[in-house]
Amino acid sequence: MAGIMAIKTASETANADYNLARLLEMPGGLEKIALEKLPAFIRETRDYEAFGRQVLLAHNVTSEELHLIDGQPYFYYPKDFNSHAAFYGDDGQAPRLQIEGDGVNVGIMTIMSDDTTIHLKRLMVQKYNYLERVRELSGQAVAKAEDTKIIDLVETLLKGNGTVTAPQHATQIVTTADTTLSKAHLVQLKKTLSQWNVPLAAFVMNQARIDDILTWATAEIDQLTQREMLESGVKYSIWGDVKLITSPIIPMDTVYAFSEPEYVGRMPILKDLTVRLTETQNKLEKGLFMFEFLGIYLASQKAIGKLILGFKDGDNKIKLINPQADVLARDTKVPVTGYGSLEGR
Repeated sequence: MAGIMAIKTASETANADYNLARLLEMPGGLEKIALEKLPAFIRETRDYEAFGRQVLLAHNVTSEELHLIDGQPYFYYPKDFNSHAAFYGDDGQAPRLQIEGDGVNVGIMTIMSDDTTIHLKRLMVQKYNYLERVRELSGQAVAKAEDTKIIDLVETLLKGNGTVTAPQHATQIVTTADTTLSKAHLVQLKKTLSQWNVPLAAFVMNQARIDDILTWATAEIDQLTQREMLESGVKYSIWGDVKLITSPIIPMDTVYAFSEPEYVGRMPILKDLTVRLTETQNKLEKGLFMFEFLGIYLASQKAIGKLILGFKDGDNKIKLINPQADVLARDTKVPVTGYGSLEGR
């Protein structure tokens, strides 16, 4: 009778299960199932885009270039005279500051996403490439952790041997009671670098601050910028080639200025972002996580500036981002909640 589903026999069901089991045992079998349905899906928001590797000079290192201190790998960088350096040790737990000495040993730490559970049933009924989406979200979690560590390192460097209300390098911080970003604010922020004869390369801010530029008078925006804003509604560079980089992890009241990457610092990468599928106790599930081995080093406070909007006397000038609360990623010694099974996301 047309329209009625034929009931599978026990042998047909067993054969289908056998073929599925063989496919899962084959190299790349899980990925093949995940790729069977590829319709595009609607994202809730724009995916996270990392900025850390735009402001730092990232480069690959080999195990032969590293040296061990107490059994942990470090990469050595010479330090310029009178510069204050900030970096992470191999544990990646807390930023470190170094003022004296002619070199810095930067630890190679592990940044990794939490395990994500991938269920076979979800793969079979998916309406999009579920496995690839899991990879994207895990990669974004690692990118957020990476960027958060950079911002915390910036704050540590600016604080120096001072306090959160009276940082040692207060000359690198501009404050204003205004709550809307103006061109004059960016000029003042640029001066924190210009006073040391250091070139400006990028401003990093929350996406909402780009909207403030739409309120600027026509006389404050050059013709090229006006045309770009009319055509696309956004502006991602200013004054020729100074980048405007946006990130949701940057507080609404803060804008950072960075010099060229060669002045700001380095990111030695021993192993770049890598995906791993793991076995679980449930034979119908797989685990997925992503990890990387790298270091983060800021070479000088003179290559970084900070603007604080809506500032009131007595407010803190130094604020570290809390990775436990704001970033879905972890170091090997600091576990946090990950994406779980992604059900309902």
